[in-house]
Amino acid sequence: MLLKRDSDEWHCQRMGFILFVGIVGWALAACLPVSPSPAPTCPVVSPLPCTPAPPPPCTPAPSPSPTALPTPPPPEPADIQATIEAGAVQATRAGIQPLCLRQENTDDDPHLEWIGLYLASGDPPNLRGFVLDGPDRHDLVPPESEEFSGLGEFPTCILEIRDLNADGRREIIIWGHTQKGATLLHLFVWTGDRYALLGMFEGKGGIRLENGDGDLADEVVVRWRPEGELVWEVIYTWDGERYAWTWDRYAWFYPDRPHAYPDDTPIHALASFYLALNDRDLRTAYRMLAPAARSAWTYEEWALGFAQTLRVEVGAARVVRQEGDQATVAAQVRALDNVDGRAVATLYAVEWQMARGEEGWRLVAGTTQALEQWEVRYYP
Repeated sequence: MLLKRDSDEWHCQRMGFILFVGIVGWALAACLPVSPSPAPTCPVVSPLPCTPAPPPPCTPAPSPSPTALPTPPPPEPADIQATIEAGAVQATRAGIQPLCLRQENTDDDPHLEWIGLYLASGDPPNLRGFVLDGPDRHDLVPPESEEFSGLGEFPTCILEIRDLNADGRREIIIWGHTQKGATLLHLFVWTGDRYALLGMFEGKGGIRLENGDGDLADEVVVRWRPEGELVWEVIYTWDGERYAWTWDRYAWFYPDRPHAYPDDTPIHALASFYLALNDRDLRTAYRMLAPAARSAWTYEEWALGFAQTLRVEVGAARVVRQEGDQATVAAQVRALDNVDGRAVATLYAVEWQMARGEEGWRLVAGTTQALEQWEVRYYP
């Protein structure tokens, strides 16, 4: 009995061992895959869900940088000196002793020409210009007249070469002065076989170039003798063939100085009124109205009517009639207004009844008639 019990115990122990090995083997078989696979991102025993690693960010391949073009080295001083001396020799061969000499492209071809000014002897002396294009010499001389003394009467060297009137050609712009104090302006352009004179101007109060209408072409502004602080200006605009009169106006002779608005004559008082509006000095413009006119509106009500006004110019002013301290003045007014973000210009014919009081001439009542309206072109 003892032997049988021992044998039974031994069989139980053996069966328990076999069962333990089987359970362990089954557990290992359940954990191990049948075929080999990549190791998981996280351990199998982790209780957290297995989150795959995010893919690496896509970094675009760097584009090749453009090949920088070599910067040509500046000319050596010796080369510049040689070029200047060659131009001077060329001018001497042409019989010219230039006041100034420079290389410019004056005829829009691929080559540079020599252009300069010189002073011809005479009483008074005569300023002249020239262009040397290889062996060819072209004189820049206006037609003889009693009003113009060549390009000027002083040894000056004020000239420009640029497309002044936006017609695709380069103009030669030459400034000069007379002994009587007038400013001269001459404009030349190459026409294929010669340098033609586009225009010649004399301003006893000076000449200015300005682009007032936003079309990228400059107008020529000729100024007359100043009347105190005021000056009368005449504007000439290129019409495709020539410079023609387009407008005249009153302006300040020195625009960058404080102004005392004159009211000694009906026309001066009218000019002062519109110049004050243009200066945005609305208080002064309001005071240029007669007391009876000011009584019709408060200043705030009256000034509100000019909230969108950008610019005002008065021209063609004349006294229609005058009897003692009463006068009627007619004029034309150009006003530029901001209309819904657009610059709109309007030409008016105005007529004002004027009266002279203790303060000077004042505007009593007026009538306004719109003659023309257009949108101003401008380039930001």
